[in-house]
Amino acid sequence: MTSRGSLAYYLAAWVCGCFFMALAFWFELQFSRSASLQGTFQNVSFLGFCFFGLILGAVPSLLFGWMLRRLMKFFHRGKIWLWIAAGAVLAFALIWCLGSLGQVLRDPRYLPYSALPIWPFLVVGPLAVMEGSLWITLPVGAVTAAILFAVDRTFAQRDAA
Repeated sequence: MTSRGSLAYYLAAWVCGCFFMALAFWFELQFSRSASLQGTFQNVSFLGFCFFGLILGAVPSLLFGWMLRRLMKFFHRGKIWLWIAAGAVLAFALIWCLGSLGQVLRDPRYLPYSALPIWPFLVVGPLAVMEGSLWITLPVGAVTAAILFAVDRTFAQRDAA
């Protein structure tokens, strides 16, 4: 495989992070009282949320995994509770920053510049989450960080042996 399990780590960040976010977003939609949110996503099934979540959440989830791994190097790979806390805070901050950037890019003055190929994949997913409830990023980031902790530890033990 790759050095220190990077391929498995980032694949887990992408697939697990996007699945958990799609699940949380779907639950939020089922129990939300927001008419605009239900009108927008009324006919989308859970499988549709997973599909679009994997596409529109790929870049943010890989960015989340990369930032979490770099952050944990400062804490010498820390304990699982540290990963969970850092993952929750980092997911909240990342989605808030990317969603805010997406709101700025909605301005018609920036539309010619926002047509760059990466912008939709970077900001559309976080924008949808911000239109729902931003709080769902806390448990999603925590659970994803716990899985990334397990993947990181597995390959760290393999390297040590």
